[in-house]
Amino acid sequence: MVELVKKRSQAIDMVKGLSIMTLFFLHFENGCFDFKYNYFLVRSPAFYMVVGWLWGMSSHKRTVKEHWGKRKQGLVKPYLWFSLIFLMFDLLMVLLHLFEPFILWRDVYKTVVLRGIGTLWFLPALLGGEMLFLVTRDRSWLMKSICYVVGFAIMCLYAWWRQEVSYTNSVYKDLINAPFRVILDVSTAFLYLSISYYVSLNFGKKQFSAPSQRLFVEGALLLLLAFFVLNFTRIADFLIWNEFMFVVGNVCAGLGILLFFKSIEHIAVIEKPLAYCGRNSLSIMAVHFCLLLPVAQLVNSDILHKADYSGCITVVYFFVAVVLQIGITELINSKFKFIIGK
Repeated sequence: MVELVKKRSQAIDMVKGLSIMTLFFLHFENGCFDFKYNYFLVRSPAFYMVVGWLWGMSSHKRTVKEHWGKRKQGLVKPYLWFSLIFLMFDLLMVLLHLFEPFILWRDVYKTVVLRGIGTLWFLPALLGGEMLFLVTRDRSWLMKSICYVVGFAIMCLYAWWRQEVSYTNSVYKDLINAPFRVILDVSTAFLYLSISYYVSLNFGKKQFSAPSQRLFVEGALLLLLAFFVLNFTRIADFLIWNEFMFVVGNVCAGLGILLFFKSIEHIAVIEKPLAYCGRNSLSIMAVHFCLLLPVAQLVNSDILHKADYSGCITVVYFFVAVVLQIGITELINSKFKFIIGK
């Protein structure tokens, strides 16, 4: 049993690692590749799904109070510390006349309404989704079904709003959007976590004890299905269907990559770098977008004097940022663990 838990943890860290590095790359890359299809299947929904999977595999049912006590340290404190750090960075950039003052006030506002600066939105979203799941977990299936329908309806309404409502000033749209986006993100986290939990609760232990060859095939087939669903099932002007298939595609991708990585987690050359990124996903998530990307854009515009941030040079920035990120991650782990709630 100890060996099973160890292997399971590695597979889950690998999923988190791939998810965060996919986002890292997509945030930096701009125009170097022509992505005709959505090849990057494993993104933020996979983070929610590994939480649900772990909870489904566990025999301990954490209460809302117990969970708040744990997440206050692991999510709330990092949100506050990273927000303070990035607001200080904004202030420095304003004083150096590299940022407009509005950016500082915008980020203060987003911090207060829990939209978060850059990728910090993920922390309130995850906590909110987890708490909502724990509140509804032992309710009747009717009550849970109502919550799921409402959550999906919020996803559809937000997609409609983003598509149909236009503003003459994108700044106002961003400010108005912030609190509604928090509701969307919590609803999304709740849905993916719930789906993964019930799949894991009913099939998780059986799946993770299956032979590696079977896990490899099942994972690969689910990933292929996810690729098909996310790329070839959209119907023009059929928003509800498109949102539903988006959820289906992400669920297939999340479960598929989990089973696939479970089958190959013994391959150290793949496991070690991905698991490292997964274990340090919090620092990578926060720093790469809120600190390293703005610096890369400033280097691009003010030092290299390029008109826009685009082209293959953005991939060069990505690789440089990865090296810097490793250094920052190790610095946080060794000297400033309190920032990440440790």
